[in-house]
Amino acid sequence: MNKSLIKATLWVAFFVLTASLTYFGLNRSNASIDFKALNKEKNLAQSASIKEEFDNLIKNIGSSTTVVKPDVLTSTDTTRLALSIQLLDTMKQYLYAAVLSEKLATIQNNPTKFHDAAKYYLMELYNHEAEKNELMITKKARENLEKTLALKPKNNEAKIDLAVSIYNINRMQAPESQSDLMRPALLLKEVITVDSNNLDALYYLGKLSIETNQFEKAIERFKKLVSLQPQNSDFYFELSQIYALMGNKEESELWNKKGQSLNKTIK
Repeated sequence: MNKSLIKATLWVAFFVLTASLTYFGLNRSNASIDFKALNKEKNLAQSASIKEEFDNLIKNIGSSTTVVKPDVLTSTDTTRLALSIQLLDTMKQYLYAAVLSEKLATIQNNPTKFHDAAKYYLMELYNHEAEKNELMITKKARENLEKTLALKPKNNEAKIDLAVSIYNINRMQAPESQSDLMRPALLLKEVITVDSNNLDALYYLGKLSIETNQFEKAIERFKKLVSLQPQNSDFYFELSQIYALMGNKEESELWNKKGQSLNKTIK
């Protein structure tokens, strides 16, 4: 489509909207435009459109490959489902594998299978074609991780995956509640409480601390990561960046040199 035509259409739409708001809102006495409500309505419409498109994709997932027959989507044969998932895994058809894993998990009410489904959804995000469905895919991962933890509350790996998933959802859309905003950190802290040396939980908590300008906490966590895995130069560079953000050039350069020296030694 001609770009000039698209631009002209957008301008017309803008002026029509402005005229409508003026007539129905500004011409009334003491009237005002509730831009927050308009923005919320717009976001809801966009979310509905995104969900509809994703639902159609899932509905037709059986046509994504001829190797696995589409009637498996209605099958209750757990052996067939499991074999189909393995085959799709080898083909890197992760979205299809996720859908079947979710079905198998539901039939068996199995926390491990729900976690497998979540992992397949998250693996699909590495597919460059999944970018437009990133939000919905991450929400599906979250849904399956919630089911995993409902059946197996002490699954620390699932808690970490859920924390990261919720964080990414919050990044893509405004959190629905304050609890959604705080939950990633709370989940990670739950893991640290029972496994104080968990590398992934410490790393993500450190990154969250940087994001919220809690630099001292971030330093504490990354220094612990260095003590646990001294051969990982990434942790040294993270500390260098934190000190740089704090304005401490001397410490920043010190940790940067340590990281560079470690890389040279490894090579």
